[in-house]
Amino acid sequence: MVKKKVEVLVAGGGTAGVIAGLAAARGGANTLIIEKQRCLGGQFTVGMQGAWVGFSDKEKVIVKGIAWELRNRLHEKNAMVEDDPETDVCFLYDPEIAKVVLDEMVAAEPNLSVFLDTSIVDVIMEGDKVVGLIALSGSELTEIRAQVVVDCSGDAVVAAKSGASYEIRPKKDIQPMTLMGKMAGVDIERVKEYYKENPPVVDHMVPPAWREFKTFPGFMHYGLHDELKDVELPEDLEYLRSWLAIFTSTPNAGEFTINCSGAIEAHSIEGFGERTKQEIFSQKCLYDVATVLKRYVPGFENAYLTSIAGLLGIRESRRIEGDYKVTLDDFLEAKDFEDSIGRGAMPAGVHTPDGITMNVYNLEPGKSMTIPYRCMLPRGKDGIIVAGRCVSYEAPVANCIRCMPQCMAMGEAAGVAAALAVKSGVEPRDVDISKLQAKLRANGAII
Repeated sequence: MVKKKVEVLVAGGGTAGVIAGLAAARGGANTLIIEKQRCLGGQFTVGMQGAWVGFSDKEKVIVKGIAWELRNRLHEKNAMVEDDPETDVCFLYDPEIAKVVLDEMVAAEPNLSVFLDTSIVDVIMEGDKVVGLIALSGSELTEIRAQVVVDCSGDAVVAAKSGASYEIRPKKDIQPMTLMGKMAGVDIERVKEYYKENPPVVDHMVPPAWREFKTFPGFMHYGLHDELKDVELPEDLEYLRSWLAIFTSTPNAGEFTINCSGAIEAHSIEGFGERTKQEIFSQKCLYDVATVLKRYVPGFENAYLTSIAGLLGIRESRRIEGDYKVTLDDFLEAKDFEDSIGRGAMPAGVHTPDGITMNVYNLEPGKSMTIPYRCMLPRGKDGIIVAGRCVSYEAPVANCIRCMPQCMAMGEAAGVAAALAVKSGVEPRDVDISKLQAKLRANGAII
């Protein structure tokens, strides 16, 4: 078996992981990112999200740092649409250009290496400390040891394999998955005119969690209740009358992104046949939504499905039991934690498990919840920091803490903390919080 040593090992180069890797490398640590996809970015790129939600508290920007640097680079390449960056509920961006931009950012860091097409096989432990991973690329196994491992796998794979405790809600309660797709050949002006003349009665132009935000770039429509109300549908499409389906313009002319519920009552950590069922069902849902858009929404008559995301969108899976668990009360109080490393202001809440809508808890404009560093530390385990949707929080907090800017903020904090731990020769939970926060602020982060 090939053996390798680094100072910081980032497990997963997705939305949180690529930022964690950049931050650790810029902090002076010899850093390696391993990623199972063919490119970096996860949901930000392969998942084709297209709408970058979570930068604003309805009055001002609350996330900057490396995420904002990425935003500026996309803006320079005309790969992003915004209305008012201070109040936009989201930015619309091109995931394909984002792949290239992330590669450029990584290539500029001499301390950073990347292994793509590489999966986690096992965790190397010394007592209760994570000291490395066994990884698989092609048919080759590699033992990679590190002083700090950052788990950005999304499903808390490293933490779970280390024996750390975690929570996962029953299938009947868990948020549905989603799958993104794109349609081209759309007459956007005709679509806009149609909805101007026929404003939705049952649905709305934006999801419930977005309705109190002042600005939205581009065009969006939420739901298909009104469009399908008086039409005859084949039996296999009847479910779409109440299905969560959103379509959104992109930076590219004549193109829309489709976001719709996919597999319901399912755990993303299941494999083999169960995961295959989730993928197939989600893909059918996306195709069905594209079909009814083409048939029943003026402006889509000549549209066609151009791409389906290569990565299933997971809203919820494992959540670690951390040194601190963020509660719904913390969100509702817009709590300021002493060990804050970032902020979130999107309405807390969850997508309902039936795949139809979402329940949300809003904050007043100008208010945001801070994210404590402690929620990123698996209880009872050393050598590891977790970043992304699988940190420690109560399930109803999900939609505030799992959005991509918040995952990036956690990734940056994890990377900075890992580099500080290496430099100071301490465990991640013993990092000097004041130094961590000072470094984040110096990097432009808002905490």
